[in-house]
Amino acid sequence: MLRINKWLISALLLLVAAPAFCEDRFERTFSRTQSYQGGRISIDHSMGAVSVRPGADNEVRVHALIRSSDAEIGKAINISVSTSSANGIAIRTEYPEMHFHGHSLSYSVDIDVTMPASAPLTVHNRFGSVDVAGLHAGSEIVNAQGPVVLRDSRGPLRVESSFGSILVERSSGDASVQNANGSVRVANVDGVLNVTNRFGAVTVNDAHSLTIRNANGAVEVLRVTGNATIVNTFDNVNIANVSGDLDLNNQNGRVDVHDVKGRASIRNTFGNIDFANIGRDLTVIASNGAVEGSHVGGGASITGSFDTISLRDIGGPTQIRNSNGNVTALDIRGNLNIDTQFGLARAELIKGSLEVDNANGGVTATDVSGGVRIHASFAPVLLKTIAGRVTVENANGLISVSDLRGACADINLKTTFGSIKLDVPRNGGYNVDARTSFGSITTAIPITTTSKTDNTLVGRIGDGTCHMLLQTANGGIALE
Repeated sequence: MLRINKWLISALLLLVAAPAFCEDRFERTFSRTQSYQGGRISIDHSMGAVSVRPGADNEVRVHALIRSSDAEIGKAINISVSTSSANGIAIRTEYPEMHFHGHSLSYSVDIDVTMPASAPLTVHNRFGSVDVAGLHAGSEIVNAQGPVVLRDSRGPLRVESSFGSILVERSSGDASVQNANGSVRVANVDGVLNVTNRFGAVTVNDAHSLTIRNANGAVEVLRVTGNATIVNTFDNVNIANVSGDLDLNNQNGRVDVHDVKGRASIRNTFGNIDFANIGRDLTVIASNGAVEGSHVGGGASITGSFDTISLRDIGGPTQIRNSNGNVTALDIRGNLNIDTQFGLARAELIKGSLEVDNANGGVTATDVSGGVRIHASFAPVLLKTIAGRVTVENANGLISVSDLRGACADINLKTTFGSIKLDVPRNGGYNVDARTSFGSITTAIPITTTSKTDNTLVGRIGDGTCHMLLQTANGGIALE
């Protein structure tokens, strides 16, 4: 049994990083070749590096370099290699029982193993690195306090470590990777990939199907041929080129998502969201961060707070909810609904109807091919180039409507403490009912008047096919 105290653990960790730990050190080598009859190769090791490479199909070769600052301890360290059987071969490092009385002691064992590439492998290591390459069966690598590198593997793979980095490259089977207090980098995994990490960055390049759960580290994903699910906290997330669907949940970091062919769901708090080129529908839920994005093939549902929302080139119906921030929506190919407060709402080039509910903010809309319904307060409403029905209810702000297009449609404009200015289509036909409490009514177009006072005007423009209601208090009304 090995009993060591905390200061010795620190010395051992230093030893792993720098093997040349002592001028007067003891060294010896160990070699063993064992025939292979099938089964799993298992390595149980500690206090040193492990390296595994493919070799002959019918044998397992074990080579070890043993170092110690004390010759007696070095001679007592043993490498156990079990007799070959159908169940496999077990390789184990064995250390003598040691007691320390105030003097320092350091030792390590580095193991190199060559084995059949088709044999399954299990490696358990403590206080050292693990390097495995070229195996074509399932592998399980569990390491404590050391880096892990695995390359060119086939079959299911499980890698676990802590206090060191993990690198997995070119794996053709499903892979599970778990780390703590170290980075994870994975490239070219053909199977299903699951990554769990904390206090370290995660980078994935070329995966088939992906799930990442990370905390306190950045996440970067490039090229996923299937779906991707990512959960992260306290750092940035960068995602690009996902062929399937994306489900992303982040906290306290910036999010950048580009080139997702499927649908995308993005949630973030205390960080901005930037997206582009989403193939299908998009859902965004943001808190305390700006949302900016463009080029969505389907519809979009965006919810934000305490910052701005800016969208462009959305291919379907779009719904935006925001609080305490401006909203801008440009080139929406479907109906647009905006619900916001304490910010300006701006909509332009809408290929459908427009509905806006805004509190304590203005509304500007241009080039809307459908009807418009606006409810606002404490700011102006400015509408231009509208092809359908126009309904505006405002409080404490003016209303301006110009360049109405298309067939005749009803117009209903109401406000308080603000004026109303309406450019009437030249060929439009309306029954007009205009009223104000403290203001004048002026018109620059012919109206067949039914009744008229300083504050009211009732009559007909053209054939009177559509309805026009204009109502304000403490403001004038102008028909142009």
